[in-house]
Amino acid sequence: MTADQAAKLIDDTLDLVHQRLQDLQALSLGAEQQALADEFREWRHPAGGHIDLMVFPGLANP
Repeated sequence: MTADQAAKLIDDTLDLVHQRLQDLQALSLGAEQQALADEFREWRHPAGGHIDLMVFPGLANP
């Protein structure tokens, strides 16, 4: 996976999380909404302004 692909995957995931947060709010499921927000807080507001990506040798494209 390239850095651009990883960045797109993160962006797409955050879009889905945002939509799910809105759905949970609409359903008045506050505890579930808070749990999901807590889970992705670091992704939405990473320390240092960016998310560190680690490349695993077995998964890198040749």
